[in-house]
Amino acid sequence: MFGTKTLCALAAVAGLALAQARAAPVPIGVGGLPHAGNQEEEQLAKELGLNFVIETSLWDEPKEGDYPWTDSPDDPFGSRLKKLKEQGYSICVTLKNIDDDKKHMPLYLDGRPLDDVQVLTRWVAFLKGFLGQYGDAIDYLNLGQKVNGYFPKHDTEWQAFLKFVAVGAQVVRKERPKISVGVVLKDTDEPAKHWRDLAPACTHLALTYTAPCSALKKQPTSDALDPRQPLFFARVLEAMMRQAGGRKLLLTEVGCASHQSLDSSPEIQAQFIAALLAWLRQAESRVAAVSYVGDKDWPYEGTRTALKSMFGDDILRYRGIIRLLTSQGLRYEDGTKKPAWEALKKAVAQYRKR
Repeated sequence: MFGTKTLCALAAVAGLALAQARAAPVPIGVGGLPHAGNQEEEQLAKELGLNFVIETSLWDEPKEGDYPWTDSPDDPFGSRLKKLKEQGYSICVTLKNIDDDKKHMPLYLDGRPLDDVQVLTRWVAFLKGFLGQYGDAIDYLNLGQKVNGYFPKHDTEWQAFLKFVAVGAQVVRKERPKISVGVVLKDTDEPAKHWRDLAPACTHLALTYTAPCSALKKQPTSDALDPRQPLFFARVLEAMMRQAGGRKLLLTEVGCASHQSLDSSPEIQAQFIAALLAWLRQAESRVAAVSYVGDKDWPYEGTRTALKSMFGDDILRYRGIIRLLTSQGLRYEDGTKKPAWEALKKAVAQYRKR
């Protein structure tokens, strides 16, 4: 039916169309880098080639309708979002009224169930005001942070939270339909179980992921890099993408410890980051954005003291947890760059080559 030259031409056109149809590069970020007003961090973010940032906020009204942005001539949060948008960043905002093992509510509503009529009425009013102020700058909005850390201990509140999320998502779609809505889950604590209930209200699956390490039991980080292991990072993330169905995966915090006491190392951390970005190229049509957990290690002594004040002396027995929390940065506590810094910088540049 077609001659050889015609078939070759058709193949070339098809190849061009396929290349043009390829998913856009996934935005990549690191924690809150750059933080507001920090010119040094702006240069660091530029050096790494970052174009994604996650901001957090709260539904926090001292009294009904008393929003912080309405009473002040200055709006640092809005100014920051506007500047980031002008610089080409994709922006995610996570509302942390449920934040892992904590719940924060406006004081005048404290104690009321999340599906209480007054709570939902005020929630709708808050979201309309928040989106009116900031919605044009937001690409992704999460209505809760690591919620599968909170609700297993407060399971009687789960159904009320689902109503809370459904009402919130409906407001977002009406007020700012371009914004994708989700709720952040962590990859531990049965995320798939909670996702099944949340999925009808969400347009993306937001997830945190920490590479395995020997913080509580023997789990060498090298297992996350071995395709033969059940803890292989791509296997874990692919499983969640299957759960997501047609929705994209938004990785809000990806972390990897680097301390030797956790059966990891700075070199293994760098290998993990390189592998993650290599995987991203073939997964990009199913991934909305990726943010590594942080630029710099948390201060060890400061973290140790803070945990002790919160949980008492018993927490000091779990040295692995403290090392996990204080060794995931791309730089050491003193600002010295780890191998992971250069690994991310190189991997981002290679990923962006089209």
